[in-house]
Amino acid sequence: MIQSVIVEDEAIAARKLIKLLERCQVEVRTVCKSNAELAAYLANNPEPELFFMDIHLNDGIIFNFLSNNNVQAPIIFTTAYDAYAIKAFKQNSIDYLLKPIDYEELQQAISKFSSLQNKNIDTQLLSQIILQAQTQEKSYRERLKIKIGDRIKSIPIQDIAFFYSKDKINFVYTTAHRSYPIDYSLDSIFAELDPKVFYKVNRGYVISISHIQDMISYSNSRLKIIMDTKDDHEIIVARERTSAFKDWLG
Repeated sequence: MIQSVIVEDEAIAARKLIKLLERCQVEVRTVCKSNAELAAYLANNPEPELFFMDIHLNDGIIFNFLSNNNVQAPIIFTTAYDAYAIKAFKQNSIDYLLKPIDYEELQQAISKFSSLQNKNIDTQLLSQIILQAQTQEKSYRERLKIKIGDRIKSIPIQDIAFFYSKDKINFVYTTAHRSYPIDYSLDSIFAELDPKVFYKVNRGYVISISHIQDMISYSNSRLKIIMDTKDDHEIIVARERTSAFKDWLG
């Protein structure tokens, strides 16, 4: 059985990947939730046969870690951000899977790993993977269906300013200055949104770049986000996500 390590900061995404890997006969040694946890694990344990790595972690982009650490084991990247595909293959990458991860695509990626004679990807295979990444189309949610009493309301995604959690209930806030409860977790809805438009700034908020009015430096190297909405929401970018958030803003 293949021994693997998952690097993923979203608990729900990690659990889903573990279940998929169990079906693929891949054993997961551990889940590292950050670059720091990965560094600590590798300092005390041998590398696994295979890594499954998200790119955006709470304490920065994984490429920064890989650039400064000699990781030899092959990597399958699992992320919602397709903009990093080409950069991913400059590392020891076997494949690049977009969230939500498809079981058959995961199987194919593992088959690629199993078919390699050594840990180096040959030029022909690398070219094929890059071409696949460049041509791969990702569809994102265009509308959100919510239930209001006995009525069903459909909201265009462009009319959504942000999603948030309050008192263990998740809501969507629209440009019409209305909040509606939703049945989705923030992680699951975020996985279906265009990552060029929406960003999860902390555990409780997913915001749209289209509705950011201002950004203010906040305490402890954080950022306060002012949205173009009539509300009293205080949206703070978590300190560990500030660097990645600035990268996302470009």
